[in-house]
Amino acid sequence: MFRLTALTQMSSAGIPPLNYSQEISGHSDLGTLQRYLEVTPEQKRKAVSVIGF
Repeated sequence: MFRLTALTQMSSAGIPPLNYSQEISGHSDLGTLQRYLEVTPEQKRKAVSVIGF
């Protein structure tokens, strides 16, 4: 549970790129890390707004 919370907080704080979080968490596979991360609707809106949609 701690790892999930920590990874989600890092992602929400905008710590780029994901491979930093991958290395810190000890996940050997980026796909596994992505399953742990929770993406909020606000994060989705911000991501889409960056590309102008």
